[in-house]
This record gives sequence, structure tokens and C-alpha cells, in this order.
Amino acid sequence: MAPNNNSENFYLTEEGYRAKEEKLKKLRQELYEEIPARLKEAKAHEGDLRENKEFIYLRERQDRIQSEISRLEHLLDEATIIDQNEIQSDLVSLGTKAILKREDQDVPETYTLVSPAEANLEKNKISVDSPVGQALMGHQQGDEITVKTPSGDKKFRILGIGK
Repeated sequence: MAPNNNSENFYLTEEGYRAKEEKLKKLRQELYEEIPARLKEAKAHEGDLRENKEFIYLRERQDRIQSEISRLEHLLDEATIIDQNEIQSDLVSLGTKAILKREDQDVPETYTLVSPAEANLEKNKISVDSPVGQALMGHQQGDEITVKTPSGDKKFRILGIGK
């Protein structure tokens, strides 16, 4: 996918792009299949729809999903997929995995540097815009970095870099 020419650049790994596509597919299914069926059931209940809590909730959910679908469509339309072959493995950059050992911990952890749109701490994917991500960018194996955090400075050593 060629870089776009507008001011908004969204970079995603191929895995991240596929995950966003899958999420979009699920949201569309909910919006166009599941919610209409549930709205039909809610309308079947007697009484004023303005007092039907299930109907009101479903309409609000429908609006939120439509908004999320629009956001994801825009993201996917504008995204540039990171070419794994162009990622250097000697410097920390977008798309690389960095093995880090924090000064005050014994066990190293591996983090993948991704765009903010793809960040997910549960999967050890950190944004290049995060404090740790910013501090890591451009460094190489063996470097020590210091990250300023609200609880004080944290020191890390880069034990390895990979794709």
C-alpha cells in the first residue's frame, strides 16, 4: 500500500490491519443484522417507545457502532501497511520488537513498537508516541535509555531487537 499524501498518516502492521478489518466486519454484522432483529423485538413490546429502555439502549448502541465503523473505515482507507522487509533490525523503529530489561526487574520483556492506532498493552504492543516508545526510537542493542514517568525515571537496557 503506497503512502498517502494527506496530513494524516496511519501506519499499521499487516497483522494490525487484518485485526482492524475483522473488527469492522463484526461491527457491521452487529449493526446490520443483530441490532435490527433486537430492535424489532423491542418494538413488539407494548407501550411508548420513549419509555422502552431496551429500545433506547439499542438505538444508542446503534449510533455508537455506526460512529466506530466510520472511524475504522477511515483508518483502513488511509492506513499505510508497514513492509516487514523494510524494517531494520539493528535500530528500534516502528514495527520492531525490542527486548528490554528494566533496571529494577529481573525478567526481560519483549515489546513491539506500533502506531497509536494499533497499541495494545495486553499484547505488549506499545505506541511509538508513548514515553517508552519515544525513548526507544533510533536506539540499538546494548543501549540504555531513561524514561520519565509520573512515578520517576525508569531505566531500561535494550537486550535485543527483531522483526
